[in-house]
Amino acid sequence: MGLKDVYRLAREEWLPKEQLRRRNPGAYVTARAIFRGDPTRVALGKGVYISGPTVVFCDDGGGLSGARLVIGDRTYVGEFNNIRCSGAPIVIGQDCLISQHSSIIGSNHGIEAGTRIVDQPWSGDGVVIGDDVWIGAGCTILPGARIGDGAVIAAHSVVRGEVAPGAVMAGAPAREIRRR
Repeated sequence: MGLKDVYRLAREEWLPKEQLRRRNPGAYVTARAIFRGDPTRVALGKGVYISGPTVVFCDDGGGLSGARLVIGDRTYVGEFNNIRCSGAPIVIGQDCLISQHSSIIGSNHGIEAGTRIVDQPWSGDGVVIGDDVWIGAGCTILPGARIGDGAVIAAHSVVRGEVAPGAVMAGAPAREIRRR
């Protein structure tokens, strides 16, 4: 590894993650977690635990400029997750469990005909997850999702739109299968 590579790693990986840790002293971000973006746009509550190699991306892109990540007290984010604000806010409440291999996505590429996908403007209303929510392993939470307090999202479910408080959701797309 050359000196330029070490400098790039320090600037793009080590320094932002260290700034993230210092700005959120009550949270624990493991050494294997990957953080990209602007640490000033992230607020982690007391007792938040982000395991690695989870990827957290919080920066603007695709013409959107509202990237921010807020995670409430005592929320656990397991291994191999993907949290991408990408110009839109993601707010996760207190006392939540985010199981491994899940993705929470705040924005998306456009798909209009006649323009290459990589050149499409992005859209997205972000994601809001209430308090005391369990996101099972392998879930995908899409832009615009609003998950109410106390909801449970079963493993490998895909959520878009509203989820009522206390609902137990399963499937792709997720549908309510019972209440808590």
